[in-house]
Amino acid sequence: MRNFGSDLLDCLNLIKGNGSFVTTHSSPFVFPGLSVLGQGEIAYPINELQANALIQAAEKASFGKGSQTIIDETVRRAWEIDAENLLFNGQQWDQFLQKALNTIKPQLGIEDLEVEARLYKMLVYEKGDFFLSHRDTEKEKGMFGTLIIGLPSKHRGGELLVRFDGEEQCVNLAEEAGNYRIPYVAFYADCEHEIKPMKEGYRVCLVYNLIQKKSEKAIRLEPLGEHVSKLATILKAGVGNRSFSPGIVLLGHQYTPENFSQNQLKLNDRTRATALIRAAAEAGYYAKMCLVTSQLSGIPAYDGYGWDETPDDNVEMGEVYDGIVTIEHWLEEGPPPLRSIEVDEDELLTTFKLNEGDPVEKENTGYMGNYGPDLMHWYHYGAIVFWSKEYQEEMLLKEDIPNQLEWLGYYNTKRRHLSGKETAICESILKSVLNKQGTALKAQYHVIADWVTGSRDETTFKTLGYPLLKRYFQQIQPDYWVKLVATYPSKHFDLLFKQIGQQGNVSHLHHLLEILIELTNMSNSNNLLASQMEALPEYFSNAAQRQEKPLVNGTALTILFNIEKLLPQQKEWVDRMVALLCENNERKYINEVLVPVVLNPEFGTSFSKALLSFTKKNLQYRVDNKPQPPANWSRPVPKKQKNLRIWKLLESFLESPVEQVFDFRKNKQERTEMEDAIAGVTVDLRTETIRKGSPYTLRLFKTEDAYDKQIREWYEDVVLLEQVKKMVN
Repeated sequence: MRNFGSDLLDCLNLIKGNGSFVTTHSSPFVFPGLSVLGQGEIAYPINELQANALIQAAEKASFGKGSQTIIDETVRRAWEIDAENLLFNGQQWDQFLQKALNTIKPQLGIEDLEVEARLYKMLVYEKGDFFLSHRDTEKEKGMFGTLIIGLPSKHRGGELLVRFDGEEQCVNLAEEAGNYRIPYVAFYADCEHEIKPMKEGYRVCLVYNLIQKKSEKAIRLEPLGEHVSKLATILKAGVGNRSFSPGIVLLGHQYTPENFSQNQLKLNDRTRATALIRAAAEAGYYAKMCLVTSQLSGIPAYDGYGWDETPDDNVEMGEVYDGIVTIEHWLEEGPPPLRSIEVDEDELLTTFKLNEGDPVEKENTGYMGNYGPDLMHWYHYGAIVFWSKEYQEEMLLKEDIPNQLEWLGYYNTKRRHLSGKETAICESILKSVLNKQGTALKAQYHVIADWVTGSRDETTFKTLGYPLLKRYFQQIQPDYWVKLVATYPSKHFDLLFKQIGQQGNVSHLHHLLEILIELTNMSNSNNLLASQMEALPEYFSNAAQRQEKPLVNGTALTILFNIEKLLPQQKEWVDRMVALLCENNERKYINEVLVPVVLNPEFGTSFSKALLSFTKKNLQYRVDNKPQPPANWSRPVPKKQKNLRIWKLLESFLESPVEQVFDFRKNKQERTEMEDAIAGVTVDLRTETIRKGSPYTLRLFKTEDAYDKQIREWYEDVVLLEQVKKMVN
């Protein structure tokens, strides 16, 4: 481990890179104040009419070939307007341009150099336009790169592909440009790049040459290939050695979790991280960027005068009484992490000592009576974690289900390029998940369906897919079920869905309905749909026997109506379903679930009409039996198991037909107990505290709240009945 670590660090320290070969950002919209000769000032977003006007003022885009400038629409098809025909009014655009330069310079590794952006052309790409792979020629002295700024315009396609040293990045300006923002991308002139064909709309952008103002040493992008090869050789020599799997290399700087990203890495950190990640992939490792956090807890240095009661985060830490090193923040880019990795400080690969200098975060609890303040320091170091693929399965199976499924989802995206070992790991994950009980929060179970779909193997489906899909039926969204049904024989799903339906779980039935409505869009699912529709009465009957209420909600009933409209059922089916759905005659169910759906004029089948008839009868019965006001002041005693002493005390008062007020003069604790008991039930009582004497008096008043609620509901029923009658007629 010692020699391996030293060799790796020595190799990394030789890398003195100058940043990324490409960087992309976006900014909130500012008015450029841009005018085009002969067209006037441009308005935003640029629409079709204005784009066509720009094209009228433009020329066919050319490109350089050797010493010639030629036009060849098999190589490049676009429109261009020279800088001399473009004019900016005001200072807003100059300020924006300077901010953009200040943003991209650190990303390109040239923050200490003086550069400027000089406008070269405006480019307009319409549907079908493109530019094949090429390198930008040096158009003026000191040019080292290109800056492209997208102007707000809705479009699709026209992605920019930038390549250097075996790497490629795809930059799509469409989303930001279509949302009234200003996207921009900068890259070195050494990079090959191309514009993919436009699919829709107009891509309008300004192209600037990036110029080095002082020519002491020309800005060049150094290839990392040689360093990557050396690092990969060191890593390959260590494959099979458990002692450094995983290994953790600390980069040279600290970062806050908020500003930690590959684009935000400082100085040499970026190129070293890039080289190590590339070398790891070449050598048969996984590699992942993270923050290694060292947390120190201690007390401030004592100055002999005592501690100030006002906390000061910047005081020096004296005695350290606790310290822990962990990984608390992983970057999203790249493969998933192994989230349970524990950090051994002694095993970290680093050229510097931890916890020296200023921490990124500090906290002082302040003086606490007889206790002095606690001081906490957090050091967040950028790091690369790498581990051998040889031990991936062993380590991964120690992780929890959410992390295992993260990896399964990652492997799904690499399906065509998986090794036999990685395929076996996926099957091990599935077996591990199958052997676990219950469901895990935040676990992405749909990746199981993705894997089974991608396998296209009935043996895999039967042995692993079927039991997993059955167990996690409700955790897998309908669109993933559609892909499965499109891949495997429908007989498998007919059996699986029937087993699910026979369980009589209402939430599972609702999920099944969501799947079935999606399947109506598949031409080859008719037999499966017909079989499942035929079985629905049995499913709902099973749920009714379990006394699950309600059997449907508004969404489920709407889906059911839509399916039955597409696949009309026989009278026997309709009668059974109506009988099941009408067993529940509770007002809330009738008014809030059935009525809103049956009033939809889109549904005119015998099924919906039968439920409409039921709701009419139910509403008519309630309207015919208008609530009557209480005959006297007697009120029912709540049937509650809690606070029996309170309700025993109030029993005679509540049952009295003449008493309306009850005074309860007790201490605050007993009055609060009485108020809590009343607040916890539905009862025609209100309370008021009489703040005279000692103790105060809690006065109880009988009300007609129950009747008031009943009469309000009755008037609502009258309105609904009229609406239902109109539908019936």
